[in-house]
Amino acid sequence: MECKTCLRCNECKPVTEYWSAGIKNGKKHLRRTCIDCYRKVKKRYKKKKNDWYRNIKKNLACEKCGYSQLTHPSFSPQALQFHHDKDNKFFSVSDAIHNGYGRKRIVEEIKKCKVLCSRCHAEEHDKLN
Repeated sequence: MECKTCLRCNECKPVTEYWSAGIKNGKKHLRRTCIDCYRKVKKRYKKKKNDWYRNIKKNLACEKCGYSQLTHPSFSPQALQFHHDKDNKFFSVSDAIHNGYGRKRIVEEIKKCKVLCSRCHAEEHDKLN
């Protein structure tokens, strides 16, 4: 059986323990790290990105009612949402976090939005309908 050495754990593992990195010139290429190491790296990266996103929201406040860390002792960053005007939405900010968009692109999209708490956001959409 064909083996490949993982760049992360330096173990020689069968090629079946590596995910495909794509096909180039008709030849299948494999990732340089084994599936286990790749998952660990991805998990750490996602946690870092989620922490970054939560930290951004911690320092914001609802533009309509003022809900924020300063005004409410039981403040939760998850209660703040980004509201797009109808014509300028390229993608949903929360979807971008989970779908692997880069931080720079996410920040650009956030700048187009109004920050609203979940209640005010629901009221805003109710007005639009």
